[in-house]
Amino acid sequence: MKKLYTLSLLMVGALSFGQNILTETFSYAVPGNIGGNTTTATDATGSNNWLTHSNTVGNAGTIDVISGSLSYPGLTASAGNKVYLPGSNSAVPRDVNRAITSTATTLYYSVLINVIDNTQLTANPTYFFGFGGAAGVSVTTLGARLGIASSNAGANFRLSIQNISGGTPTFTENAVDLTFGTTYLVVVKYDASASPTTATLWVNPSSLGGTEPASTVTNNSGTQAFATFASVYIRNAAGGPKTEIDEIRVGTTWASVTPVSLSVKDNAIAGLKVYPNPVTGGRLFISTDANNEKSVVIFDVLGKQVVNTTATESVNVSNLKGGVYIVKITEDGKTATRKLVIK
Repeated sequence: MKKLYTLSLLMVGALSFGQNILTETFSYAVPGNIGGNTTTATDATGSNNWLTHSNTVGNAGTIDVISGSLSYPGLTASAGNKVYLPGSNSAVPRDVNRAITSTATTLYYSVLINVIDNTQLTANPTYFFGFGGAAGVSVTTLGARLGIASSNAGANFRLSIQNISGGTPTFTENAVDLTFGTTYLVVVKYDASASPTTATLWVNPSSLGGTEPASTVTNNSGTQAFATFASVYIRNAAGGPKTEIDEIRVGTTWASVTPVSLSVKDNAIAGLKVYPNPVTGGRLFISTDANNEKSVVIFDVLGKQVVNTTATESVNVSNLKGGVYIVKITEDGKTATRKLVIK
């Protein structure tokens, strides 16, 4: 008789894959701020992991942490709070950054944004988010520039991307009118491995997790070099948006910055047993109280789907290499996920 193994759920609500470098959920106290509130030009102490690298001397305006989270369908459940850019660089002329560490030459970032209204926006793009080539109080190399501009006579806005400064850089527009008061998922890939560097933009991408989908919104118009990924920055400049920002992720893969929500409440399927674990004989057995036909989907640690089948009692996994996987099981409309080890 085979020994049964009961596996605990990795997480209630969500699982993520890939090489994640930073996940910023703004799980800080309210009231609070990021980057500090000094009236000096920079702030090396800052607050809540963020430092100020640019501020108008004498101005104490802050980028505030506010209650609640932004969320996006299919993305890992949001946590913590969010931050607010007031859309007035005269009141809050503060640019802030959070340090990251990576030796990669290509990185991705994702961010949720909710642009409140047309305050301060112009018809010409202004960038407000991206990667910094340094961290701390001197961040002057600003790559992967996420731009924003008003559109449709101010009734909507559009996002755009610029790789970096130098030469005669321009923005490449995502030619879709977006709606104020709506949360959008923005993903940017920045390839600094060649000169000129290349930035690619997705807005509400067609797929999450797994393989990077195609995008036609790319830009390599700037000529400045970008030597090191050292920070992510938020820039509250003239022409920038009045917006909420949340769920910043940085990683080396598409899957790591677009983690999908796979799991549901544990034991949603009555009597679920998944065995043996680890699998050594090439066959995974699944039993439940109902023992009806089940949908079985298995993902590798990068979020790639490697098995998609239906079964009543067992699944052939002999083609899978040794390692850790996630198996998602659906029976009679109920779903559960388990960690799976293949020997």
